[in-house]
Amino acid sequence: MKQINLFILAISILFFAPSCSKDDPIPEEDQEEVGIATLVFTEVKRELHEGHYHYHDIEGAETISVKFEGKDLAPPVNAHLHLKVDKSYRLELKSTDFLGRESQQTFVDRAETHQAFILGDETGSLEYEYADQDANGKTVNVGVTGYLTVRKEADIFVLRYVLRHLNPGVKENIKASDWNNKDFTKFTGANDLDLEVPVHLVHEGDHDH
Repeated sequence: MKQINLFILAISILFFAPSCSKDDPIPEEDQEEVGIATLVFTEVKRELHEGHYHYHDIEGAETISVKFEGKDLAPPVNAHLHLKVDKSYRLELKSTDFLGRESQQTFVDRAETHQAFILGDETGSLEYEYADQDANGKTVNVGVTGYLTVRKEADIFVLRYVLRHLNPGVKENIKASDWNNKDFTKFTGANDLDLEVPVHLVHEGDHDH
């Protein structure tokens, strides 16, 4: 009788245990894991209209980009950007996950838990406006896309782009004017990205150095 019971138990395990085959779906890697990040600065024309700025593409506009890759998402050796006074730039984050898939839209789709901060300018030389839109065309403040305007000259400083993954409910306490808030860690969470590159704000025609 004991042998019969063991046989029945073995048959039960065989039929009712969950199977694992090559056809089982593989969990998809979270696209917030960034393998390569690129900051792209494209010159645009800024116009004031009824108290608001509008930004327009310029044919053949200058584009500057810096790629961050490797374990620490470091910029290229000797990376050094020059941005021009009285110019506006569309600043875009382009990113790919570790499988090479574009991932920047993931942060916009999860706007309620993401916010970028543009830090390092201690002279008030820069202005910034968020310009993200979700899949439904709704304006959201994330910082994957925004407009950066250079108001005055400044010596070299380290521009820091921090994309923060916020704890639930924190986003509602952040205003658009917090884009350069040095105390950004009070908005609790963790950094998905923390990118740094030296920047020099110069007048048109100044020599690059």
